[in-house]
Amino acid sequence: MQTTTAANWNQAIFLRLQERDALEKQYDAVCLHYRKLADQTRLLKQRNRALLNAAAAAPSASTVGASTSAADSPASSAAVNPVQLAYITSLEQQLSTLRDEVALLYKNQGQNAQRLLLMSESHRDKEEEARRQTETLAKLQLDHEKLRRQADDLSHAVGEKDRGIQILQDELATLSLELSQIEARNEDLKKDNASLLQRWLDRMNEEADKMNEGTIWLEEVRKRKEGSAPPELRAAAAGAASVPSPTSASKP
Repeated sequence: MQTTTAANWNQAIFLRLQERDALEKQYDAVCLHYRKLADQTRLLKQRNRALLNAAAAAPSASTVGASTSAADSPASSAAVNPVQLAYITSLEQQLSTLRDEVALLYKNQGQNAQRLLLMSESHRDKEEEARRQTETLAKLQLDHEKLRRQADDLSHAVGEKDRGIQILQDELATLSLELSQIEARNEDLKKDNASLLQRWLDRMNEEADKMNEGTIWLEEVRKRKEGSAPPELRAAAAGAASVPSPTSASKP
């Protein structure tokens, strides 16, 4: 993501620089033509001024003499003619200026070729950087897709676990309710058993009391009978009384 952001900033800055250069250079051609026209005008003014000066300096007599001597020697007439000499000088200056312009053009052409080479290398580097950034972006997109799938899988797994936990909590609540009901039932059973045991113990105590009362009554009856019986029978009854009865042995 940081690489993509940096690439976007670099691209935006590069486009802004291109727009600025295009805005600054949109009148370069007009300025260049105007400069050439000004130089050409200056040269023409210099040549015209030189021709006018030469024409003003040459007298009419010399012009007639030069025309008569032209039949004898054309080279000497050209040499002494100041107008032609000024014209030739102007042409030589113009030729020198044109040569300088051609040299400047060759120099600019070399510089432009060097700049074109540098721009080509820079463009090639930019293309290589763009290719690497494209590969990095594709890799990051694949990683993002992989992480998104993993996140979806984890979310699904977490959802399944949450549902399982909810089911377990519901079962735990059900079991807790059943356990509380069983404990309440056990408490009720304990209370019922305690009540039954107490009633049974009370009944057993009542039966034991009744049996004790019966035994005491029988003992009193026996004693009364012994008091009214002869001495032989009382001795036999005393011997029988010394032997414990089964009822008295089982009594608590």
